[in-house]
Amino acid sequence: MIQQIALVTGASSGIGRATAELLARNGYYVFAIARRLHRLEEIRSDQIEPIQLDVTDGEAIRMAVDHVISTKGKIDILVNNAGFGQLGTIECVPMEAAHRQFEVNVFGYARFMQAVLPHMRARKSGCIVNMTSAMGKMTTPGFGWYSASKHAIEALTDAVRGEVMNQGIDVVLIAPGLIRTEFVPRQLELLDTIAHPTVYHEILNGLRHLLANEPQSPGPAIIAQAVLQAVTSSNPPVRRALPLDSKMAVAARWLFGARLFAWAVRQQMKLKF
Repeated sequence: MIQQIALVTGASSGIGRATAELLARNGYYVFAIARRLHRLEEIRSDQIEPIQLDVTDGEAIRMAVDHVISTKGKIDILVNNAGFGQLGTIECVPMEAAHRQFEVNVFGYARFMQAVLPHMRARKSGCIVNMTSAMGKMTTPGFGWYSASKHAIEALTDAVRGEVMNQGIDVVLIAPGLIRTEFVPRQLELLDTIAHPTVYHEILNGLRHLLANEPQSPGPAIIAQAVLQAVTSSNPPVRRALPLDSKMAVAARWLFGARLFAWAVRQQMKLKF
């Protein structure tokens, strides 16, 4: 079997790292991409080659893709995973922080898709996996900017799937719910950098309450396995939500409708009415 070549962004920790390592164990040659080179070096092996770059740097992305093509001749898999979460109310999150959220979470994905698609189209083969979130289909108070970026990924992914489906290229969305990684602690650290008037303090406490179960959540291996299943399937899913909380949240939003779902969320956040 000809070795498959994969690019995984956000591979220095969490879901990205687990995905890069699992793909490598299953015979893929993986280009592990992230900003933190020292973390990438921890997983370097005969099957994993680190590339340091920021997904907001279009020229660095072009050079990385050129390097992959020049050394390996093809790109079979792109896993768009790099991202971060800027929590806070719509009023109080500075526009610079909101822009950064979209630059990384949305345009970072788009830059990589634009860079790899010409090579995949030329071979009429490939699979793109975009990591979204349970928040890609709903939102809650305090998650507005993060949810908006994940809503955008849902839209872009659905669009590009329709654009390339007759060219031998699969495009998959994977929507994790709460997963035990560095992501939630980092979200809470960033939240603490945003000044909020006291009127919003109940919302901020509600956010922390929603995220309090993160230590008991599944680890990133469950998402890495979903990626592996998607890229090895002859008919991969259009969208896969997991674990169970992600599936249930989206179903509840659809079943309850906007008003009742918002009430249920506020109950869970222990907000006053």
